[in-house]
Amino acid sequence: MSERLTSSIQKHGTPGNHEVEGDEHEPVKVARLSHKRQLLLNILWFPLNTEISALLPIVLPTQILLFFPSNQVGSAEQATVLSWLVMAASLISLLMPPLIGTFSDRTSGGLGRRRPYLIAGGLLVIASTPLLVNGSTLAYFLAGLALLHIGMNIINPAYQSLVPDQVPEEQRGTASGYVGGLSILGSVASLGLAAYLLGGVNQQGFNASLVRQNAGIYYMVTATLMTIGILITVLSVREIPYRRTSPMKRETTLLGLCWRLVHHWIEPWGKYNFTVVFLTRTAIMLGITLFMTYVEYYFARVQNVGNFVATTALIAVLALGGGVVSGILSGVLSDRMKRRAPVVCIATLFMAATACIFVVASGNLGIWLWPIGILFGLGYGAFSSVDWALTIDALPSLKEAGKHLGLWNASTTIPAIMAPLLGSAMINIAGGQGNLQFGYRLIFVCATFFLVVAAVGILFVRERRK
Repeated sequence: MSERLTSSIQKHGTPGNHEVEGDEHEPVKVARLSHKRQLLLNILWFPLNTEISALLPIVLPTQILLFFPSNQVGSAEQATVLSWLVMAASLISLLMPPLIGTFSDRTSGGLGRRRPYLIAGGLLVIASTPLLVNGSTLAYFLAGLALLHIGMNIINPAYQSLVPDQVPEEQRGTASGYVGGLSILGSVASLGLAAYLLGGVNQQGFNASLVRQNAGIYYMVTATLMTIGILITVLSVREIPYRRTSPMKRETTLLGLCWRLVHHWIEPWGKYNFTVVFLTRTAIMLGITLFMTYVEYYFARVQNVGNFVATTALIAVLALGGGVVSGILSGVLSDRMKRRAPVVCIATLFMAATACIFVVASGNLGIWLWPIGILFGLGYGAFSSVDWALTIDALPSLKEAGKHLGLWNASTTIPAIMAPLLGSAMINIAGGQGNLQFGYRLIFVCATFFLVVAAVGILFVRERRK
């Protein structure tokens, strides 16, 4: 390591300020982060989750009622449209992160490797807001959603790579606690805002203009928070620019270039831990996505809850409130534990128990929503906080964190494609038999199954004992 780089690190005391020179250079050992720098580094997780957390369980299902009205909320047509919207968004999320992550690993310039993508993605999120706010037609609405998801899928892979760039190995669990805690706080804010704006929607009264106006307010508030979060991150986190010391190999044929790209993305799957963590996380996210996608319509059709939007928001806020406590605590403790996988196992079993209750519940859950929400939150919080640290430990190499985390992101997007396919198929088959309620219950059976399988599978991760 050059004297210039060493003196730069000593001068600024900047955690994670390391220069990547050439493809063979591994990141240097970075300095420990103070709590202030941990907070500044992870602050963007709050607006990221404020932007998206209420979209799937509350905002999108409610807005679908504007374009596909029905005598009953949660009809097979509405559930199918919701499924197709989620799948289309997930295809964007499947294809973009590996590319953006790979590009950010090799981006040069004064802003560093990751921050240019935060700015570009933020501009797209801002550009999507007028279309979503004034989305009086389906075409405007879909165009706004497309821009929003493209912007988010530029921000996410760059930002999730910035965190391991800056965090030393011995603080990964603590940083994971910040990631989980701020993510959950953002989700609580998102769901609370959506409940306040759209909680008046129920099966007895539906005001289309009110839904349009309040959904527009939701998009404006979350876009403003996103802009503030990106500005704080770009201005407070310092990166030393990437410099390549050896020329990049050039392929002379199209076939050679394609083979290099294929090899580039297949290589990480040869690592045992990366593959096991990816597969188990895919199963966990499949269970969670099945749960979250159809829970609002479940309350409307199976539980026959009149104020189904407010009920969905209540259980979500309860869950995430419990998750804040377990998330931060689990992240900090995981730095002191010999293994992190058992924490993920127990957390996943908590979520599986919640999904199972929704299967067997025969009447209105009423007061039981409180302990059910808290039980799910305890599991989700612990999973969210430890999941990131376990994933970083399993990466084949930190020098290409952007590429590997882009591939890892597919453990979220593949379930987001599979869950709507499974859910819409079960609902349409059950609806064709005149028993739509059974279709919704069957969805929660599948969610329970995938969560239990993941809880067992995560124990097979071969962790290096700390």
